Amino acid sequence: MNSSMWMYFFMVMGILGIVLINIFGNVIMSNEQNYYLLKEITEAAMIDAVDLKAYRDGIGWDGVTEENDPESMHCMEGIPGTIRIIKEKFVESFVRRFASSAQLNRKYKIIINDIDECPPKVTVTLVATEEFSFLSMFNVEYDSGEDIVNVLTGILENRTPDEY
Repeated sequence: MNSSMWMYFFMVMGILGIVLINIFGNVIMSNEQNYYLLKEITEAAMIDAVDLKAYRDGIGWDGVTEENDPESMHCMEGIPGTIRIIKEKFVESFVRRFASSAQLNRKYKIIINDIDECPPKVTVTLVATEEFSFLSMFNVEYDSGEDIVNVLTGILENRTPDEY
């Protein structure tokens, strides 16, 4: 009888250990996945948002038109080859790409802290909240209360013709 109780004890401890490893491994892996997802999507959205007309013609903030935001536009006008991104296009591309790549068992909050059109720089914060779906089998609502926060600042650069 004594040895069978030890067997039950070790079986319960083994199952509990596997569950804990699964929970903590899921949190660690999701943080890494969120970081790389944020990094790749930010880069792709910045490339999507490049204003090709401004790159070819050298459009900067001229102080007259309402098209360009003077707070985020620091380019000189008339210098072709300067990269400029469009804010609205970046946000649209970022959200579209993130929505198609995000996992459904997490709650995400995307905060776009800063967008500079020229030179192109963005700062994006991603707040992810874990939801443990396996606890729903037992009718247990679990709110971890802990958020996984990733902050990324991306700058898009190009080479000058001398560097080629």
